[in-house]
Amino acid sequence: MKLLRRVHPLYWLALVLFIAALAASVLTADTSGGVSRSASVYDTGPGGTAALRKYFEAMGASTTTVQGDTFAADPSDVGVLFMLGPSEAFTQLDAAAVRRFVTGGGTAVLATDAGVFESPLLDAFDVHVAGALGPGQYAVGGISFADPPVHAIALDRGVSLSFGAGRVPLASASGRTLVALAREGSGSLIVVGSVAPFLTAELGEADNGRFALALAAPAIASKRVVAFDEYHHGVHPTTDVLVLLTRTWPGRALVFAGVAFFLYLIASGRRLGPAIPLDPRPPRSSLEYIRGFAGLVRRSGHGEIARRRFRRELRTALARDVGLDPETPLTDVIAELATTDRERAARARVLDEALSRPLRDDALLRTVREVGLVIGTERKTGGTA
Repeated sequence: MKLLRRVHPLYWLALVLFIAALAASVLTADTSGGVSRSASVYDTGPGGTAALRKYFEAMGASTTTVQGDTFAADPSDVGVLFMLGPSEAFTQLDAAAVRRFVTGGGTAVLATDAGVFESPLLDAFDVHVAGALGPGQYAVGGISFADPPVHAIALDRGVSLSFGAGRVPLASASGRTLVALAREGSGSLIVVGSVAPFLTAELGEADNGRFALALAAPAIASKRVVAFDEYHHGVHPTTDVLVLLTRTWPGRALVFAGVAFFLYLIASGRRLGPAIPLDPRPPRSSLEYIRGFAGLVRRSGHGEIARRRFRRELRTALARDVGLDPETPLTDVIAELATTDRERAARARVLDEALSRPLRDDALLRTVREVGLVIGTERKTGGTA
């Protein structure tokens, strides 16, 4: 029987990466029939709102966009601010700017399909996403949508809304709120649970066009401007150096290739350079370290370090031999030693004087040898006694 070849781990890694890429493509696929929902007035395609802007201008409204370095709208100039399907997250500062606009008498209209990027703004006005809405037509009525009259809006997808005290439902279907009103100061925030009624592809469906015009009516009636939020569609400067990697497909492909290459290195155990051979030299002995240190001391010109040490050892050993404190002055130690061994005391005095001045290497070695003999002689004498 023929043995099966072992599959290389890199092939398994490639299969896993392929499945991951396929899953990511499925999860991020657009389910709106191939329509990209940018909701931007600069998008003239079916998923943009360029047609909505032209529709408002045809009905006599003046339009503008909010974009640039900061997100802000002046209620004295802007009557209605449309924030349609933001693709960038609102910050607390953005939510505060909307609150100032509404409190000052403006009307802000927020349309969302999920409520993810708009969460700080929704929380600030105590409006929340309650659930998902399926495609279909939903009845709309009430005095808010009487001029022009709106009876139903068509959605392809959206969310239902929940809200706290003081918030008013403007449109509901089967007990689920589609449009909610949150009053703040002299203005209000209107939250629509879908971007679909404002898109070019859906603007002509049911009463979607009239629905959007009814929301813009306060600005038209007061001769103020209808503004579209393009700031949260990315029309502003960015300081993020990684924007090309995260916002463009070539950048994402580069990141994917880098991650794949890194995983390849890990899986294959490859190194990024030639192997470094082990040091073949045998370990050094303690004598080599001693010689090396001695050479450093000699080259440094501080031979007094060694002389002080041997001089201290000589004085300490002699003081202990005669039964005195090691800190006793050497003259007293030698005087005490001379009472029993004059020759040894004389040799100790000579050695101490020699160690007190600079010595050549050979003279230092001879002096150290004689120090050892003096100390060793006394130990022998002490042992004989």
